[in-house]
Amino acid sequence: MAEPNGGGNGGSSGGGGKPDLGVDGVSLADFKGRMEELLRSLEKSPARHSKIADQRVQPTSYGKGFAAADELHKAYDKVRTNLERLTKIFGDQIEGMGIAVHIADKGYGGIDVDEAHRYQAIRKETEKYYETPAAGTKPADQGPTAPGTKAPDKGGHGNDADSGGLK
Repeated sequence: MAEPNGGGNGGSSGGGGKPDLGVDGVSLADFKGRMEELLRSLEKSPARHSKIADQRVQPTSYGKGFAAADELHKAYDKVRTNLERLTKIFGDQIEGMGIAVHIADKGYGGIDVDEAHRYQAIRKETEKYYETPAAGTKPADQGPTAPGTKAPDKGGHGNDADSGGLK
């Protein structure tokens, strides 16, 4: 358990974590185990990104010779592509969280080189999809930032602004 002064396992074990982190090494190990189990479950499920990539529909499945069928196929393909990307990012984030927990417990020097490289690769890949919020705004689902201000206009339905934050 964490010591009364906040010097939990992070500093008392000599692992390199901050002494004021105030967390128990067993709870970090348990959390990391849960993250790894979640990642294994995702990889076995139909929601894994490679499985979603396989779920393609031929354009002719919607019909031939009318614009609505083409538009429906384009919409489906866009959603499928974004869902594939989202599940890949989600899996990477779960893996990265597990590595971060390990770092919090043992310190950055307490992890192996392959794990450190994987953590950096996940961080770098994630940065590609990060969109900095406009100054003075909150995410659109939280409403205006202050009384009397308006949330940013998303410009209608079906555009990239409605992609859940994915670029």
